[in-house]
Amino acid sequence: MENRTGEYSVAMRDIIEEAVNVLNKGGVLIYPTETCYGIGCDATDVKAVEKIYSFKKRDRNKRLTCIVDSLETAENYCKLTDLERYVCEKFMPGPLTIVSEKKDTLPDIVNKDFAFRISSEKICRQLSKKLGKPIVATSANISGKKSAYSIDQISEELEEKVDFVIDSGKLEMKKPSTIISLQTGTLEVFRQGPINEDSISREVEGFKDG
Repeated sequence: MENRTGEYSVAMRDIIEEAVNVLNKGGVLIYPTETCYGIGCDATDVKAVEKIYSFKKRDRNKRLTCIVDSLETAENYCKLTDLERYVCEKFMPGPLTIVSEKKDTLPDIVNKDFAFRISSEKICRQLSKKLGKPIVATSANISGKKSAYSIDQISEELEEKVDFVIDSGKLEMKKPSTIISLQTGTLEVFRQGPINEDSISREVEGFKDG
C-alpha cells in the first residue's frame, strides 16, 4: 500500500494519475470525500467491489453508493427523470446521494439501483473524471465502526489491505451524505445528512409547481 500526501496542485494531479492507474488495475484506495475518508474502487469492476465488501466486513445486503464527476457520467449508469435531474442540479456537487433506476452498465453487486452523488471534494471528482467511471464511495472503516476524518483514525486492519491512500490531512467533521429517492415522483429520505429534508422538499414542490 502506498500513501501519498499533497494539496490539490501539480503534485496532487500526479497523485490522482497514480490512483487512477491503481483503479484501472482493479485496486482499492482510501481517499478524502466532502464528509469523511472513503474507501473505493472502479464501481464497474466486480472483483474490486468484492474486495470492498471483504475489507470492510460489510453485509452484502448493505449496498454501496458511488461518486461521479458529472450528471453526464451518471446518466451512463442510470435513467434520470426530469425531477431527479432538477434536484441533482440544485444540490450537487454536495453531500446528497440520490437513488435512481440503474442501467445494466452497473453490476448488480454494487446496488440494485444507482445511488450516486457528485462530490464537492475536487479530488473525488477528478478520480471519477480521469477514470471515466463511477467510483465506490463508502466510509473507510470496518462496518459498524466510526467514520474516519484523518488517516490515523483508519484501522491498521483496513489500511494495510488497500493498494493506495490519498492523505489530505484532517477533514472537517461532517455527517455522511443525505440519501434520497425520487423514483416514485415523491421524496423519500433514507438517511438524513448535511442537506435537510425541508430544503429538498421545497425544491421538489417548486419543480412540480413550475
